[in-house]
Amino acid sequence: MEDPRYHIRVEPDAIGKYVIVVGDRGRVERVAKYLENPTKVGENREYLTYTGYLLGEKVSVMSTGMGAPAMAIGIEELATTNAKVIIRVGTTGAIQKHLKLGDSVIATAAVRMDGTTAQYIMPEFPAVADFRVVKALIEAAKVVGNPYHVGIVLSTDSYYGRKFDPERHSYIGKQLEKAGVLAVEMELGALYVIGALKGLLTGSVLTVREELSEEGYIQAGPKFEQGLENSIKIAIKAIEILIKGGLMV
Repeated sequence: MEDPRYHIRVEPDAIGKYVIVVGDRGRVERVAKYLENPTKVGENREYLTYTGYLLGEKVSVMSTGMGAPAMAIGIEELATTNAKVIIRVGTTGAIQKHLKLGDSVIATAAVRMDGTTAQYIMPEFPAVADFRVVKALIEAAKVVGNPYHVGIVLSTDSYYGRKFDPERHSYIGKQLEKAGVLAVEMELGALYVIGALKGLLTGSVLTVREELSEEGYIQAGPKFEQGLENSIKIAIKAIEILIKGGLMV
């Protein structure tokens, strides 16, 4: 019999209705420390999972690794558990120059430049977050006080592709900048599309890890790390807002 959670290796009842997903395994415990009584409930490959409690509600944190394929597998398998709301806490590179290191980006939608979601549904189908989750994230960002931006991001499969074909990527980047796309990352297209297909409520708060200056990208550092911690707090606070608001999941 096929195991519906072959990769994430968790029991369905070990997962809460609310799940935060991160790319880096090292960030799972960084998020889990905000939960009451966090306990490791699964570990296999890139998928490390902890579950604890917020306001008496079971909440889980799981890593998904990098890229849309790994995200897709994780979301497919989470959909066979108790998970109902999934919020990604990730990192992103700025496309707009007004985004600064450590700023939070609440992504309302993603431009689907990945290959994974094309295997699921026609390219015209939009990758869109759930408006209730977005609203909670905005409210949470105001409480936490980190600088934040709300809008569309680019979701792509290639991290270093711009170095291989800089002219093409420069052209695409200018088009997206003109269209108001805020930043680029690698997983949200898969999260939003597969979440919609599986009936999950999804959203995301990303932290600017690469700031675009006139001289090129400025990367990481203390401002980014503090911003990431604040983005984690935003996700936690958003879940508290959803729980207190009685979101029916």
